[in-house]
Formats: sequence, structure tokens, C-alpha cells
Amino acid sequence: MRRRRRTTLSPASKLADYILTTFTVQLIALCLSIFVAVPLAVYTFYYPSFHPDLCSWPTPRSGPRDLRLLLFGDPQIRGPDKSSSLRTHLDLFGNDHYLGHIYSTLLPHLRPSHVIVLGDLFSSQWISDDEFDVRTRRYKHRIFRSKLGVSPEPVFLNLSGNHDIGYAHDVTESRVRRFEKHFGQLNFVVTGDDFRIIVFNSMSLDGSLNDNKNGQAGFTTDARNFLQDQMKVDFKGTTILATHVPLHKPPGTCIDKPYFTYYGEKSGGLICEQNMLSEATSQWILDGFFGNGTAGRGLVINGHDHEGCLVRHKLVDEGQSWSAVPITAGNKRYQHDYDNSAGSGVLEVTVRSMMGEYHGNAGLLSRTWNATAQDYTFTFSVCVFGAQHIWWATYVVAIISACALVTAFIGLPFLDEKARRIFVAGTMTPPILNSDAFKHYSSGHTFPVSQPPSGRQTPVNLFGGKAQKSD
Repeated sequence: MRRRRRTTLSPASKLADYILTTFTVQLIALCLSIFVAVPLAVYTFYYPSFHPDLCSWPTPRSGPRDLRLLLFGDPQIRGPDKSSSLRTHLDLFGNDHYLGHIYSTLLPHLRPSHVIVLGDLFSSQWISDDEFDVRTRRYKHRIFRSKLGVSPEPVFLNLSGNHDIGYAHDVTESRVRRFEKHFGQLNFVVTGDDFRIIVFNSMSLDGSLNDNKNGQAGFTTDARNFLQDQMKVDFKGTTILATHVPLHKPPGTCIDKPYFTYYGEKSGGLICEQNMLSEATSQWILDGFFGNGTAGRGLVINGHDHEGCLVRHKLVDEGQSWSAVPITAGNKRYQHDYDNSAGSGVLEVTVRSMMGEYHGNAGLLSRTWNATAQDYTFTFSVCVFGAQHIWWATYVVAIISACALVTAFIGLPFLDEKARRIFVAGTMTPPILNSDAFKHYSSGHTFPVSQPPSGRQTPVNLFGGKAQKSD
């Protein structure tokens, strides 16, 4: 008779069978959740608490005149085209919610008085009106959602950028009209008891006053006349100039150096691109708002330079011109206190981009009353979330962890031992034939084998012959 032999598992199979038991799978799922998913989620949704020196206001709000400005630079929302793959659509979806996560996390944590997006809301001024409408819906409903349970809701300001309406000669009536339809005027002022925020179309300031082909002369005139009118106002409080294109600075002051390109002679040599305003325009703005000993009355905020920069503009040459003194630039965590005195010059804050490749930045600019100095003190810091991969990793790991927990604690316990071994280890140990029937293949008969009683036994020779007594 030939018995069916018990299959001998290889060492690797035995190890897998030992490790991948139900209990071990449950332990692995728990460890994945406790030591990976939970820490990622805690950091992702409470990251301002991990950097309180940079992601919180320096002092509690002490009065209604304190200002808390939450600044975002250049979200530059992209869009798909007809040839875009599923991966592109998924990336755009994730990018929207990554930017929205930064805003929705900081807003209830900071409760700012104002939120300002410093231009370049979208990635291109050349998109169609339909695509502009689509990106506007994404901007308002995915990223900068208004109903987030913050009361009172902050004043929300949107600046136009070169990728929204174009540079100088590229600004057209249709591009301006669609931007103003969804986001408000290009030039306007927001006033408070002792402050004013002046927003203006910086793309047209260096445009030609003689270019009437696309109506550029009208936009340049409007921007300059608007600023000229505000310069004439005898305003004693704090003036905050909000512009997209930064003021002029010499090479080496910031990471970006002055850069201008122009159209050919047939187009009159008009500006095609610029990363700063011209030196003449910058001097005119600084003189008009902060000259004659009033440098301590305000500051300038802007975007456009994705790397970010922080400088002070001081009067030199016996008050005849302005010079930029660098404070810091680039991807650095910093906090800067500004005493707002006339001798300190005019602070210019260029906010680093909030795009994922620049690690999701937000600028925190606050104004608080200094009782000792009997003046306002400004504090600026950059709150950095991190690369977009952190946001993706949090959700991917959370989904995997949830699936693992459901499988380990709900799925596996309902399987019998045989199915569980197959599901978990991929192998199944054959049963021991202590009470099963076994078959004599040569004769075709099946012989039952019963459980032997305890004690010394005499084995039975099933195939003839005298049995031997066992000691």
C-alpha cells in the first residue's frame, strides 16, 4: 500500500506561512496606520502648529486696527488640452487640492483680516474665454473656497498678473474684461481707519502712451492716473502698495536680476517681458508715496519673482534717489521685524510662489501697535508647507492603510482556516491523516483508521503476517 505523503514545505514557504498569519497581518496593518499614516496626516493637517514661529502671528491680536495679511504669490493654475493624458488630468486635480489644502489649513488657524493673491492666478493669458471660465470655477471652488467656517470672513483681494491679462503691449480689452468680470477691477483701493491697500495694474505702467493698436495707451494712462490721484491724497496712516511686478533692484539684490525683452521695431519696440518695473517707474512710485520724509508710512507687497525676496528701499544722494538694501532672498525660513520708522526705509516684500515646485509658501504680514515706540511694527514671515509629494503621500498612504485595516480585521476573521492560509500565505498544509480514511491504491479498498486509545498498543499488520509486539 502506498500512503499519500504529507507535502514538505520549503524553508521559504514555511517562513511566509509563519509570518503571514492573520495576527501578523493585523499587526502590520496597525503599524502602518499608527507609525506612517497617522503621523503624515497629523503633519499635513496641523503643520502650522509644528512651525509656530513662522506659521503664526507673532503676538495676539490686541485691537481692531491690527492688520493680519495672508499673502499668496503666483498659484498659476494650469489646464489640460485635447491631447492631455489621464495622468495629466489627475495631476491637475491633485495640484488644485494641494493649493486648496494650504489655504484651508491656514485660514482657520490664522484668521487673517485680509487674504491677497498677488497675481498670476492662471498660467497663461492666451487661453480661450471658455477655458478662463473653467479655471475660474476651479480657483473659486477647489482652491480658495470662501465658506470654511471662519467668522468674520477676511477681505479677499485678487491682483491681475501678466499671465492673467498679459504684459504691456499684450493687454487687450477682452482679457481685461473677462478678468474684471470674475475678479474685480485692475486698479482700486481698500481703506480702513488708518490704513489703505492700493492695488494697481503694474503690467501697463511701462507701456507706451502712444500704442493705440490694442488699446494699450488707455491701460497705461488709467494705471498712471490712478496712482497719481492716490499720491495727491494727504493720507497719514499706513499705505500698502500691492502690485504684481516688483520694483526695480540692481543685480545681486534678489535671486532674479533685471530682465526686459522687447518686440521688434515693427511693433515700436514695446515691452514683451519684464521681471521688474523700470528704474524710472520705480523711483516715481517711491517718490510719490514715500518721499519727503514719509518712508515710514507704508510698504510694498508683490509676487512675480517665484523665488521671493525681501528688501528695504532707502533714500540716498541727499534724498534724490532710492537704493535697495537686501534683507534676504530665496527659499529661506525667516521672520523679519520692521520698525516702520522713516530712517528704516520702505520695506518691499516679494512673496515666494505657492506652487508645489517652490514648496507651497504663504506670506504672513502683520501690523501691531507698539506702545513703547508709539508706532506700528510690521512682522513678516514665510510659512512653508512642503513639496506637493507630501500631500499625495498622505492620501495614498491613508487609502492603503484603510484597505489594510478592513482586510485584516473584517475580511480575514470571516474566512475558514483553509481559505485564510491560501489567501494570506498562498500555500496550504495538507491535513494529517489521523482520523481520515486512506486508500490502498493497489487493491482499491479504503480502510478506516480510528484514534488509538492511550497506553501501550500492539500495531496491526494490515497486509498479513504476524504482528510484532511493541515494547
